[in-house]
Amino acid sequence: SSGINAEYGYVRDIKNGKVRAVVGQTYILNQDEELWSKELPEQIEKLLSAEIDPLADRTARAHNKDNKGRVKHKVVTYRVPHNAAAQIYDYKAKRARVAFGPDLIMLAPDEHFTQLSLSGGKPKRPNVIRSLCLLLGPDFMTDIITVETSDHARLSLQLSYNWHFEVEESNEASAAALFAVPDFVGDACKALASRIRGAVASVPFDDFHRNSARIIRTSVFGLDENMKVKDSFRFNANRLVITNVDNSRTEKTSRQLMT
Repeated sequence: SSGINAEYGYVRDIKNGKVRAVVGQTYILNQDEELWSKELPEQIEKLLSAEIDPLADRTARAHNKDNKGRVKHKVVTYRVPHNAAAQIYDYKAKRARVAFGPDLIMLAPDEHFTQLSLSGGKPKRPNVIRSLCLLLGPDFMTDIITVETSDHARLSLQLSYNWHFEVEESNEASAAALFAVPDFVGDACKALASRIRGAVASVPFDDFHRNSARIIRTSVFGLDENMKVKDSFRFNANRLVITNVDNSRTEKTSRQLMT
């Protein structure tokens, strides 16, 4: 028989094949038990071993640091950063749970992390940022989009959006909603760009040039019953809230006015 520091061990019953995680005690394996190795997808291994600060490195591209060699029978642990959330999926029970920072996640034998693959760069491109946790904000994201006015002036706009997630951590449905949209960055930037393009397409260049901030803010946030620009825009599917939009740069790409 062999002992494991079972703060960490996966133990398999040889007779019935059942695996359990033994936590918080030193445990001696009996003759019908063996240590069990938990395999993880390669990308998850890389993220676990990268030891990046997800806030400082939130725009980090996929890291290629070598895995230092995880001991595969030790319980897989991950400390969720403060003001962040991670989703864990139990593929046997077919259900997910959400952990909020600064929780320490210990994976059960049948559990896996949900890996986030988010858009990044300017303009936004898919699958640039990979992470095990979702940062809850407040934060901002920047995109570059091309728009066309009603008189066919083509413009490039650099836009910054302030955002945060509005979530009740104790409410299971609210927590699960955070992960309802796999790429919240790409999804939000596409939706917001579409609203802005539609608004710009309905005004001539001179109007847009004079009133660009108001036109953009109105297209993103909409107007209330008093015709005032609302102060936020909510994506109900995943509890994402946009609180500000700033057009930091406008460039003409070409101007072909209809004669």
